[in-house]
Amino acid sequence: MSGLEVRDVHHAYDGVPSLRGVTLAVGEGEIVALLGPSGCGKSTLLRLSAGLERPTAGSIAVGGREVAGGRLHVPPERRGVGMVFQDFALFPHLTVAANVAFGLADRPAPERRSRVEEALRRVGMEAWAERHPHQLSGGEQQRVALARALAPGPAVMLLDEPFSGLDAEVRRRVRDETRAVLERAGAATLLVTHDAEEAMQLGDRIALLADGALVQVGAAEDLFFRPATAFAAGFLGETTRLDGRVAA
Repeated sequence: MSGLEVRDVHHAYDGVPSLRGVTLAVGEGEIVALLGPSGCGKSTLLRLSAGLERPTAGSIAVGGREVAGGRLHVPPERRGVGMVFQDFALFPHLTVAANVAFGLADRPAPERRSRVEEALRRVGMEAWAERHPHQLSGGEQQRVALARALAPGPAVMLLDEPFSGLDAEVRRRVRDETRAVLERAGAATLLVTHDAEEAMQLGDRIALLADGALVQVGAAEDLFFRPATAFAAGFLGETTRLDGRVAA
């Protein structure tokens, strides 16, 4: 499977475990929503996949090529990974077009222009190319951040709660637009969220994380109707608990 492969990954901050033996694969063209409560290790797994941190054990592969494991650590810019941060991290002094072109500095000028135009066209922002981030709405900034991540043609897209700063009405619309863009791009996508509804709407599969370990991985229907644990049942919807005893 090409895309993203995380194999038995462990991580700790100052000796305190943040990830415990996580194994997860995201196929080419697939969107996996990484769901869980705050502090469960979701963003840590994204940062490890991007190369912003190193795992203490286990390995990570992007597009079938190992990029982390043992002493191996391929830097972020050589992983073929695009990342959209929670705060979008756009450069305020650069135009929209210049923001999108930022990761294309090593490409010839004609190719750079072509990729910027194509990326902005994908997200419907070509008319805003010469504006600056402060002249855009939150939803428009999110689309520019997505275009910037897509412009180099990454094998893997990583999104860290990209809709959390948007109001409810804009969030619903931008989520639909983002899913359509990601489907057309065909990259393996891992999207972090703490919102179960968002995970069910966006993910082809959901990976539910708690206390640094995967609880259950599957389609939304599987997690909702066939939860593996009481935690999974409670996290994806309201539950009624009955105390009982198993008898022969």
